[in-house]
Amino acid sequence: MYAIEKIFPNAEDTLLDNIYILHVPPQSDILTIVQEYAQHPDVLYAEPNRIGILCTIPDDTNFTTQWYLHNTGQLGIPDCDIDAPEAWDLETGTPEVTIAIIDTGIDDTHPDLLTKIWNNNDEIPDNGIDDDDNGYIDDVNGWDCYSNDSDPDDGYGHGTFCAGIAAAATNNSIGIAGVGWNCKFMPLKIINRNGEFYDSATAMGIVYAADNGADVISMSFTFLDSSLLEDAVNYAYGKGVFLCAAAGNQNSPDEHYPAAYANVTAVAATTQNDTRCSPDDWGEGYGSNYGDWVDIAAPGNLIYSTMPTYHVTMNDGGHSQNYTSASGTSASCPMVAGVAALLLSKNPLLSPDEVKILLCENVDPYNSTEYIGTGRLNAQKALMALNLPPVADFSWTPQNPSQNQPITFDASTSHDPDGTIAFYEWDWDHDGTYEENHTTPTTTHSWEQEGIYPITVRVTDQKNASDDRTKTITVNGSINFTIDVNGGFGVTAMITNTGTMTATTIHWTISFTGGVMLLGRTKSGTLAPLEPGATMTIKDTPVIGVGRTIIKVDVSCNEAVSATQTKTGTVILFFVLGVK
Repeated sequence: MYAIEKIFPNAEDTLLDNIYILHVPPQSDILTIVQEYAQHPDVLYAEPNRIGILCTIPDDTNFTTQWYLHNTGQLGIPDCDIDAPEAWDLETGTPEVTIAIIDTGIDDTHPDLLTKIWNNNDEIPDNGIDDDDNGYIDDVNGWDCYSNDSDPDDGYGHGTFCAGIAAAATNNSIGIAGVGWNCKFMPLKIINRNGEFYDSATAMGIVYAADNGADVISMSFTFLDSSLLEDAVNYAYGKGVFLCAAAGNQNSPDEHYPAAYANVTAVAATTQNDTRCSPDDWGEGYGSNYGDWVDIAAPGNLIYSTMPTYHVTMNDGGHSQNYTSASGTSASCPMVAGVAALLLSKNPLLSPDEVKILLCENVDPYNSTEYIGTGRLNAQKALMALNLPPVADFSWTPQNPSQNQPITFDASTSHDPDGTIAFYEWDWDHDGTYEENHTTPTTTHSWEQEGIYPITVRVTDQKNASDDRTKTITVNGSINFTIDVNGGFGVTAMITNTGTMTATTIHWTISFTGGVMLLGRTKSGTLAPLEPGATMTIKDTPVIGVGRTIIKVDVSCNEAVSATQTKTGTVILFFVLGVK
């Protein structure tokens, strides 16, 4: 051994932080060295830094139509496609969702890709400084994990091809449409222009994607089983990233990795006739891998996508620059990644498992004697099956209620972004028990005692998704008035506060309707605070007034509580106004 280095120098994860790559002289007996380290009690595992295989096959035709998005019969059977236009009616994606393309890099000058490349806003380009302290200098638009630099340029062509399928600029009047429409992609180069790559660089790319905001990881390559690769996959999955990988093109039932890992969605390939891609389609020795370890299939035959605008290795095999057609599970994988990005655009809270279930349970049938997953990818069905939960909210009137006062609660401001709210439940003391259940958003409630009460409303939609919202209401003590009105020699009104709160300011009005010279007469005033149990007396002796009259006394206070008493009495004398 002549050198040792950490694969993940800035890893916060304990396992990843303790993974090293050992550099040994050429012609060393790798397997013997690995065996010696593996037997050491302080070593968890030791394995060769294996070379991977790109999931491509020899060139086919120059078909230039994206039948896999919308097949009207231009190739194969009509509707043998992923129903992309129908899906885009539901969701066109958001730039906030990023697909990591872990591959040969990309052509960042391609007119159909340059506006879709992920940008690390925390990094200043070309200043030689790791501005965001993530362990990578000048990683503005991804990383070259093979050469360990900030230029993930594509010298092979494979990565540019996959990036176009997943997220080429769409509705821009040129080139092709990407499945992810508005979603961004993060280029992570792990493969050189000769198609060579190692599981150490691949693991670095997976961890980089997870640590730098990727929501989806697309991997169109295969390896032998590797503990290092599985650790990286599990790390990304643990951070909430959805991972998918090509099943491989060896026409074999054998498990290929990373696709066969439990936390990766394995993608097989179908034709324009919804059959498994076989040697009849790709040539002797080639065909989509199959078996019960495969999760889903997607179109992978004669797929038209982007190619670098300059000469790359794939051009030597007959592929044209700018755009070309190619076949393989390499093309199927980014298709699944693009639909996963649409799902996460619609609901960013989906877990990787939830994304996988939506993809795999909402598919079209395929025709194959070999198992290649639950069905063929259908973007529209997956999006239609995605049920966004409702959003709960509510208000109440009056805003400052008193004890024993009926309060109207209204949850009509709750909403369901993709459906209808079926019922509303109310928990009046936030103990987890919902005492009321209604199909309408309003209800009434009151409290006998003053205090501060947490209230929760839970709203549930027609697909049984729910959301709850808790707010706190302050119930004030009550202010209740009794009024004793006496006529006779003028008018006397006794006002008593029978509640539990002090009325800060009393507003009163005495009005007369009838009698001699009294019709329409009113008198009003303001009194000092009236404490609970206290009584105030007001008097009004008319200057002129003889005869029967209707006496009305109105009392209110700043706390919005009011009382009224109307009495028919006789006023028999006139005098000056007097108020006590």
